[in-house]
Formats: sequence, structure tokens, C-alpha cells
Amino acid sequence: MRNNIRLKLDMAGRAMEFCRTHPDSNPSTALVGNRLGELVAQAKELLEQQRTSVVTATTAVGRKQELREIIGYHLASLAGISRAAAVSQPDLTVHRRLPRGRTSEPTFLTIARVAVAEALAHQEIFLKHGMPETLLPTMTAELDEYEAVVSRQRNGLATQVGAGAELEAVTGEIMGVVRHLDSLHRLRFRNDPELRAAWKSARNVAWPQPEPAQPAAPAAEVTRAA
Repeated sequence: MRNNIRLKLDMAGRAMEFCRTHPDSNPSTALVGNRLGELVAQAKELLEQQRTSVVTATTAVGRKQELREIIGYHLASLAGISRAAAVSQPDLTVHRRLPRGRTSEPTFLTIARVAVAEALAHQEIFLKHGMPETLLPTMTAELDEYEAVVSRQRNGLATQVGAGAELEAVTGEIMGVVRHLDSLHRLRFRNDPELRAAWKSARNVAWPQPEPAQPAAPAAEVTRAA
């Protein structure tokens, strides 16, 4: 979440609390205050969506990297067994291309699934040359999980972007509602400087103040020879 949105939402919470603490008998003002409360609640839901989607995407990235290393290790083993089998089976055609580190996810999946499919087609030969019976089922399960993790990562990122855009819109509407309330409270508290000052404090966004400029260091004095 961008810092300016956080500051605006902090302000909205204070403004909403002020309205609850100092209710107005005017039903129009009450409606505007209620609308502010609805928007703040909506913003909180969007923030929760963002946080959840960030965790989902981050967790997926970590698991994807783990799976990629494991699958790469198994592919290397499968390629080694294929080369050994090809010595006595020259017509053996098994995909031995290993994905590089920066290979895209679709290409990585394609390379690995083709290798597994071709090894399955020559399973008896591979087993005779030392391939564990569990290797191909294990790799199939790993590839299925890898594909699911990639999908979770993409969905998490899409949710994060969507919630962020909606949060921007809701924050903009919040600022409009606060400006409306400001107009109403200026009239309401025109003869009450204490509450007018309290409202002004509540509806102000606490923008960070720029650091004061440091004075320039004095120029070094030049000592002249007598």
C-alpha cells in the first residue's frame, strides 16, 4: 500500500471517530457520516485482500523455486539414465534437454512433461538401467503441483493489483466525503472554536514534513604567508 493512501485512511478513521463522538441532529450530516463509515469499512476489506494476496503470491514464489530445483534435479537424473540406456539402445529417443535457470515457466513445464512422457514410453528400458519405480509418478505429481503453484502466484498478483486499484478509487471517494463533512462542520461549529479546531485536527492528513535544509558549511579560511 502506498504511503499516501495509508495516511489518508488514517485521517478517515479519525474523522469517522469524530463524527461518532459528536453526532449531529441534522439527518443530512448523519447520512454523510454514515457514508464515510461504509467507505472506511470497504477500505479495510480491500486492505485485507491486498495483504492476503501478497502472502499468497510470496508463498507461491517460494514453493515454486523449491519445486523447480527438485524437478531440475530429477530431470538431470532422468537425462543421465537416458544417456546410459542409449549406449545399448541407440534408437532410444528420449528428450535430454535440461531447462536453463532463466527458462520461462511454460517452457520449463513443457520440457519436463515431454521428458516424463518419453520416459514412460520406454519405462522398461529405464527401469533396467536403474531408474527407481517411483521417479516418474513423483515427477508427475511435482509438475502438477508446480503448475498449481504458478496459478496461485498469478491469481495472488491479480488480486493484489485489483484490490489496489479499487482501494485508490475508494480512497478518492473518502476524500470527497470528508470535504463534504468539512463544509457542514464549518457551519455547525462556527461559534464553537474548540470543536472547530478538534474537527480540523481530525480531518487533516498528517503529511510528512520535509527535513529542514542543512546550512552550508563555511568556506575554509585561506592562511596567507606573512
